[in-house]
Amino acid sequence: MPLNPSGNSIASVSSRILRYSNGNSHTIEDRVVVEEPLEMGLKTESEIANIGVTMRTPGDDKNLVLGFLLCEGIIRRIEDVRSVTFKEEKDATLPAMRSLIQLVDPSTFDSCRFSRAFPISAACGACGKSALETLRVFRKNPLPYEGAKIDAEFIQGLGTRLVEEQSIFTNTGGLHAAARLNFSGEFLGIKEDIGRHNALDKLIGETLESGLDGWGENVLLLSGRVGFDLIQKAIIVGCPIVISIGAPSSLVVELANFFKVTLVGFLKDTRFNVYSAPERIRF
Repeated sequence: MPLNPSGNSIASVSSRILRYSNGNSHTIEDRVVVEEPLEMGLKTESEIANIGVTMRTPGDDKNLVLGFLLCEGIIRRIEDVRSVTFKEEKDATLPAMRSLIQLVDPSTFDSCRFSRAFPISAACGACGKSALETLRVFRKNPLPYEGAKIDAEFIQGLGTRLVEEQSIFTNTGGLHAAARLNFSGEFLGIKEDIGRHNALDKLIGETLESGLDGWGENVLLLSGRVGFDLIQKAIIVGCPIVISIGAPSSLVVELANFFKVTLVGFLKDTRFNVYSAPERIRF
């Protein structure tokens, strides 16, 4: 993992490139976002089970692991985790990290259920799962409408505000973001990563570890399109309003309607689309 002199992981590196513009080319120094593998291993009663290798932007790795564990249904609360430790892989072709997770009760983990056929890419958090049964949402009832309302004006301009909060994206143009806001429009947290699902896992993990209240009166703001893995995580943590700059898929719209999540997409400065549960928005 690239480190700066203070020992913190680096999310972007300098790269010498050739830029072509208006018939002319010249060499410049540019910033490129870092992408590296993180292997997640879980210590069971008899072995260390590999539960996934995700391609991510280094930083907030513990939050990433915690968010992943919660959204996969491996843990239900922070108290289920005894420890999460990290070790750099010395023999890897490229920089790589391994994490070792120890649960308070290892017998609750079913290694067969959480096996994956191949690594988790930066594009898809659900990819690689080896059984359709693992692609499920750990929630039975729709989200309540009570107390969760925002004004239409609240939504306008959120895309611009999100970019302003993305410090690494400003330098590289290559990162996604997931942000948590309250109904007053205050940013409670924001995470960046080359993978959309990783950014959200980091945000969820930070919330879990810090002991903040649930997501019942919060808004999830996403920088790109909304796929199954993102809406699945939002539903699991109980977030009633999801707003995205990009487009949702048909499955996302179906799940949002089923669980009564207010889903907003194609967010622009002056317009947006509401795909489900418009009752939470005052027009």
